[in-house]
Amino acid sequence: MKSLRIIVCLEVVVALFTMAGVRAATCSEAVVQQVMTTNNLDPKWYQIEVLDNPLKTTEITTEKVSILPLSQKEPLGLYTVLATLTRDGAAVESGQIKLKIRKFAEVLVANGTVDRHETPSPEKFTLQRMDVTSLLEQPVGSLENVARLRLKRNLSKGQILTANAVEPVPDIDVGREVSIICSNGLYTVTAAGVSMQPGSAGDLVRVRNKASGKIVIAKVVDEATVAVNP
Repeated sequence: MKSLRIIVCLEVVVALFTMAGVRAATCSEAVVQQVMTTNNLDPKWYQIEVLDNPLKTTEITTEKVSILPLSQKEPLGLYTVLATLTRDGAAVESGQIKLKIRKFAEVLVANGTVDRHETPSPEKFTLQRMDVTSLLEQPVGSLENVARLRLKRNLSKGQILTANAVEPVPDIDVGREVSIICSNGLYTVTAAGVSMQPGSAGDLVRVRNKASGKIVIAKVVDEATVAVNP
């Protein structure tokens, strides 16, 4: 009678949970949760869709779920795991579960066309939550990360700003008029020139002497001066 009372009590508890809207997890939900936990994926930034689940078990009750990735790739995009259900330590069912894992991030997105050599600004970019699953370059998530940088290629409306799309703003740019200085310590000669390459302090660039038309290799001193060896 004592054991009977225990069974009845358990049945009442189950009924109460059912009435309260608590249900057992489905097999697919259990696998998704296991993938999330095993790979330490934050559900705020990752979404997992089950594409194919051949397991016949629909709800997980007393079964335990374990997974084994079938590749060493990052858990992103198409991803397959071998899921095994065990009960009382014995395997009761296993199968390959095909998943699609999407990654999201808050990134800077172009409000419109942004031309090469423009500098990122709040007027040109907006921070948005975007799907970055297929993005091959590192996205930029803050204008502070691209301060004193400029675009090195055009961006279209809706494109994500990436670290590879920007470069430092050079001290001198192509076509910039500069002073060419040649000094040996005893005398200094100065000539007007035009930069033929972009460069920052310390860089070697090609510069055309405006008077002679000769092209020389000079070291950038600052935004207005380059130096050549005597």
